[in-house]
Amino acid sequence: MPTPFGALITAQRAHLRLTLRDCALRAGIDPGNLSKIERGKLAPPQDESLLLRLVDAIELTGTDEGQRLLDVASVQNGRIPSDIASNERLIAALPLLLRTVNNRQLDDARVENLIKMIRDA
Repeated sequence: MPTPFGALITAQRAHLRLTLRDCALRAGIDPGNLSKIERGKLAPPQDESLLLRLVDAIELTGTDEGQRLLDVASVQNGRIPSDIASNERLIAALPLLLRTVNNRQLDDARVENLIKMIRDA
């Protein structure tokens, strides 16, 4: 079953009408490994340069979707994105924020609304 990361890669490749082999060639990754990543048989790459090459290969460099793909890769690998992890003040507040959201049992629509409110603040 595809993971969120794999599904995003697959969808963007389809949008670009890019074959798996061509995408792998652009990113400098083995086509078999890219196939496994897309199908959820292999975790997203942890190597940042490889992730950036993959984002570039599917033409998402510098876009919100490209950043989302990088964030999804971090989360699926059990990591906090490096730009967030380096912010000590944010890291200190993160557990409280996440526990509050979790305890309130917000549905997806409310989480999206909360994100929008924070972005607009």
